[in-house]
Amino acid sequence: MLINPSRETFFNFPSAIVPDKTVTVFLPEPAVPLHQKYPVVFLLGAGPKEAAAVQQVLDQSQHKALLVGINTDEKDLQDTDKLVAFFTQELVPYINSNYTTLETPSLRALAASGAAGAKAVAALLAHKKIAARAALVNPGEKPVSFAGSAADLRVLLVGPREQLLVQQKTLSDMDKQYGVHYATQIASTSFLLEKLNLDYLFAQSAEVELKKVEGEVVPDQISLGAGQTATLSATALLANRMRFDVVPAGLRLSPPYLEWQPAIGQLKPLPGAGAGKVKISFAVDKINFTQKIRLKK
Repeated sequence: MLINPSRETFFNFPSAIVPDKTVTVFLPEPAVPLHQKYPVVFLLGAGPKEAAAVQQVLDQSQHKALLVGINTDEKDLQDTDKLVAFFTQELVPYINSNYTTLETPSLRALAASGAAGAKAVAALLAHKKIAARAALVNPGEKPVSFAGSAADLRVLLVGPREQLLVQQKTLSDMDKQYGVHYATQIASTSFLLEKLNLDYLFAQSAEVELKKVEGEVVPDQISLGAGQTATLSATALLANRMRFDVVPAGLRLSPPYLEWQPAIGQLKPLPGAGAGKVKISFAVDKINFTQKIRLKK
């Protein structure tokens, strides 16, 4: 076992289920033993090279946590049965036995990048005792099944619009609420730890309730017949003043002179549209957003 006196511990994990795994434990304090109990975040695919990025996450967070990196590869992520057994029988008990951790599932999170990582995390979440929080970066364009996860599931989704649209529909169809159960952040490309928001994942439910949806349409007027488009951007404001992106799948348009392209966030006049104002509106869990745009000849 190699110990960095400042913040990290790196070792070969003696697993009988998933051999040849290394584990890196990133500490929220500069010394051991820890002075209090902490939430835990399991980082699939992370290792000692991420030490600086993990430290930045901790420095920027009010909620401190123990971060555990596991050098999982594509084969590990695809064999979800072995991965679940590894977590339930070996890794989680080891971390709880050797570090002062908070063992409530709502204070344990899983984080991964890519479609395979998202699928693996979903399989782990289905075992409610492992974790009830997750951060998924670039989760893919195929729906991730969160069936069997905890009732208080909370997922941070980060990635391109088209991927967020697919995954948020899955959560919305499960009657999950924006803020309390999930939040979305638009990013064309992103490194996992750049978007790992501990303050969202570990906040109390009342702190992340959706309070307001704000947004704008740019430009607020476009010429018909000129091939012009407008961009709609929207932001969710939570009770604790945190902000996340909103990606509406559909809009209410009155009169219906515009086509909404949710994957790119653009509004395009339809053939035959007339000049005048168009009212744009949508709702996120009964929180309404309304804006107007002028079409001119």
